[in-house]
Amino acid sequence: MELKQKASLTGFRILYILDILLKGSVSKNEILDILSKKDDLEGNITKETIGLDINTLKSAGFEIENTGKSNNYRYKINWSPIKLKLGKKEMQVLLNTRDAIIEIEDWEDIVKLYGLFKKISNYIEDENTINELMNFGYFLNIDFEILKELNVLCKRKKEVKLLHKSQTGAIKEIAIKLKEIKYIASKLYITGTSPNYPDGIFLRIDNIIKILKILPQKDLVKKPKAKIIVYKINPSIIDSISLLGEERILKQNKNFIQIELKSYNNFMALQRLLGYGRALIDIKNLDIKKEYLTNLKNMQKVYEEN
Repeated sequence: MELKQKASLTGFRILYILDILLKGSVSKNEILDILSKKDDLEGNITKETIGLDINTLKSAGFEIENTGKSNNYRYKINWSPIKLKLGKKEMQVLLNTRDAIIEIEDWEDIVKLYGLFKKISNYIEDENTINELMNFGYFLNIDFEILKELNVLCKRKKEVKLLHKSQTGAIKEIAIKLKEIKYIASKLYITGTSPNYPDGIFLRIDNIIKILKILPQKDLVKKPKAKIIVYKINPSIIDSISLLGEERILKQNKNFIQIELKSYNNFMALQRLLGYGRALIDIKNLDIKKEYLTNLKNMQKVYEEN
């Protein structure tokens, strides 16, 4: 996991530099200053690092020129009339970066990377290469403008009215006091509280059609009481998962890892547990265990019918 994170951060940094260069000529010092303000970039970034990253972009086919002393040694991209052709090696670097970022499951990094790839795709000649590069799976179903607005409103803890389409296809208006955006079991949810959902509400963002309006500030409902759920998973998967903010490890040995999950909603807890697949060993809470087994049976029934 650590190696994948390091690789993805390197790729992410290179793409950030490309994004900066696409906006105009810029020096190493200016690039360094911009990158130092990025919270999602870790490690010691130096002018030497930036030089290596620019050479990586050159090897991928970008025509990058150092404009010399008279222009403060700024770099600029000179595009040829022919669109960019990515070789197998360069394409694999981009795909590995995308897959590593998605596996880390930080939705904000995924959205940023999607935006950068979208810019790069404007300069790629082959349509099949573009389709492969932009294959972000589930995220292709999301309206990014709605996602950006929801993210801002969440940080301000706003109350809004949304137009939402349920899994059955029914469309209705839902009032919700926003709490946060969560990425669980490869799906993006908006969470909050609502008069009709006293235990909390979780809406898949790809099912939100429109933000209708921002409501006057008021307490829609009191915050629900958290439920403590305890479960065990196979220790072999510990390097491939990330604990949620509401989770902590209670016990760990060669046979199992026991985890405590503080949940305000049974649905999201079940999504978390179902996401483990065969790696889930046991659930201590009998009511959650019963719901979990019911969900498994329903999933099996749907699978058999199809």
